[in-house]
Amino acid sequence: MPSKPHGREFDPVKIGFLIDMDVGVKDNFIQPFLLAFEEAYERGVTNRRIELVVEESSALPRRSAKYAVDGFRSLVDQGVIGVIGPLISDNSIVLAPFIDEWEVPALTWCGTERYHGEYCFNLGNGGCGEEAMLMAAWLARNGHRRVGVFNEISPNGEEYFQYFRWGCDQYGIKIIGLETITQTPDDLESSVRALREARPDALAYMGYGYPTILMGPVFKSLGWNPPRIMTTAFQFCYARPEWMEALEGWTGIDQYCEENLLVVPFLDRFEKRFGRRPHTNTVPLLSYDSARVYCEAIRQAPILPGPGIKAGLERIRFMPSITGGPRTHIGGGPHDHKLFHGDWLLYRRVEGGRTVFAGFFEPPVSP
Repeated sequence: MPSKPHGREFDPVKIGFLIDMDVGVKDNFIQPFLLAFEEAYERGVTNRRIELVVEESSALPRRSAKYAVDGFRSLVDQGVIGVIGPLISDNSIVLAPFIDEWEVPALTWCGTERYHGEYCFNLGNGGCGEEAMLMAAWLARNGHRRVGVFNEISPNGEEYFQYFRWGCDQYGIKIIGLETITQTPDDLESSVRALREARPDALAYMGYGYPTILMGPVFKSLGWNPPRIMTTAFQFCYARPEWMEALEGWTGIDQYCEENLLVVPFLDRFEKRFGRRPHTNTVPLLSYDSARVYCEAIRQAPILPGPGIKAGLERIRFMPSITGGPRTHIGGGPHDHKLFHGDWLLYRRVEGGRTVFAGFFEPPVSP
């Protein structure tokens, strides 16, 4: 619907959403976008309504990367001036040069540092280097000096492990066992047994994480319950009740924090608007923040095509975030396209079929 500030009719601004993976219930992503866009117009943050254009183009790792490229191109052809997505590292790496060529900013949730470019922005659902260092710090603060590692063969698996090795060296942790596995291992039990025989103080998982779901029955059958920490793959626990059960005992990197005072008011507004309470996990929070970022970029943009939105994104400073801890804020700059700052990553643990807050990053030793 066109907007009519001062009685003049303005066309809506179009923002795209590129779905490059199986996201489950799409409304958990889309409805927070819509709420943020509606609130921005009602509060006068934007003087135009914002229209969401959705393109479903599931691609890597299951299908060809071409689907993501074609999906993004379709959004550009439909007139979007900014895109939320792609969501995962595999497709983000492939798309980066096309995003710069087409001059339409893309706000991805990916964790890889290999996604970068003039029009490439990141509001990460984790970060490979950041998560790995948080995991090493957790081990050190809890007195775990000998660690067994599952290293997944995947684009993110290698990046995680590179930073984790540096973190272990920094904090005096010795990697005493390493099992390299695929994303869908055929014989996971032998890998778990091998690490148990190495007698580590704790385990760490480096990768996208689906094998951790399969480890639950293996730990039970072996009667082994070691301290263990994993990447933001931990957030699989929210997808299905049986996955929550399978991840019992794991600590992981998350972004949902009940200590953030902005969370409950958002959940209340969401329930009032859509008649349901969203699941208490990162997805609705990150979706809402992603849409808010574009609303603020539109407000600050000198002109509304892609280059103007890029400039608007680079002008954001200290925007409060509902994702992450209470000191998380969002901001950018001409050479700062990773927009989360502060305590945007934190620890949670699965206990008794639910997740509990397990703290923020704290360096275990003085610098």
